[in-house]
Amino acid sequence: MDEFRHEKTVCRYGRECDAFIRLIENGYRKDDIGHCSIYFHEGRRGGMTIKDNFGLTKFVSAFQHWNPDNWCDTVFWKGQINDGDLVKELNDNGFDNVMKPADGPYEHLDEVVREKLQHPRHKFIGSPLNYQQMLSIILYCGTDAYADMRWDEIQYTMQDFTEYNDRTQNNLKKQKWPIFSKILHEAICCLDKCDSNHRPSTVYHGLRNIEIDPKTFNNHGRASLYGRVYGGDHQHFKYGTFISTSWDKEIALSFMGNKGSLLKIDLTDTTEGNRERIIIGADVSWISKFPIESEFLITRCATFNIKKTYFDENHNYEIVEVEAGGYCHLADD
Repeated sequence: MDEFRHEKTVCRYGRECDAFIRLIENGYRKDDIGHCSIYFHEGRRGGMTIKDNFGLTKFVSAFQHWNPDNWCDTVFWKGQINDGDLVKELNDNGFDNVMKPADGPYEHLDEVVREKLQHPRHKFIGSPLNYQQMLSIILYCGTDAYADMRWDEIQYTMQDFTEYNDRTQNNLKKQKWPIFSKILHEAICCLDKCDSNHRPSTVYHGLRNIEIDPKTFNNHGRASLYGRVYGGDHQHFKYGTFISTSWDKEIALSFMGNKGSLLKIDLTDTTEGNRERIIIGADVSWISKFPIESEFLITRCATFNIKKTYFDENHNYEIVEVEAGGYCHLADD
């Protein structure tokens, strides 16, 4: 059995399990983490829901305005970050409570961060993450702040940035979590470079109650690049936010629920002309307090090309095989 395949047992108490409930309610008891490292609990958090996906049951791409012949036009905050800025942003947005675990041996999440910075895996890869980067991953993997930030990123990337300038920027919705999202993006990019030996070849992402139909994609622009290379204008789509995936198919299916689509993501690096197409992501299972979920976190603005789509009639879900698309992620990645 290799590191990307391991046995798991579903907890007989499911979502009613006391250990599971304590952890999702901001607890950090080590015995609870140990339990959830052995036993799987379905439905902790799923993929995009109908509400997440702009009120539609058909996936239309995470960007309303995106020219696939060029880099993503979305303008993310690029300001300077100082020590303590992430915690300050948590406080400003009303999430200061997540820094104080509700249960367990830790009085403050700061203790968890410093413990993870000394983790053997982190030391083995050269201890590349700083305090705030490690904190950002812990916040995303195990606190309520992740859902609020993710929803805000989706709404932010739906805007039209094609005519962005000093005059028009005042009419755009501002990012609620510019610091959290920027630090998390940098942390994933850092691990992507330093921890590449722990990169699976395939990961999965469940889309709950979502159908992927390329005919409904709203990818604006000439799409000449894709029409020339792939023989069609709409066989690609772009995500605006971070994507939680798993190298365990069963985990992703449980997040999908009873009905929806399963993205099967090929992480193999490919080349298009002289440009290498790479999906930037990292194994964060050793940081998460739910390690059995085998989480591989992909940073924002990933572009996917659809390789193949088919339906699993036995289990009532659509399987969409994808790979890295052109102009994946951001121009300054």
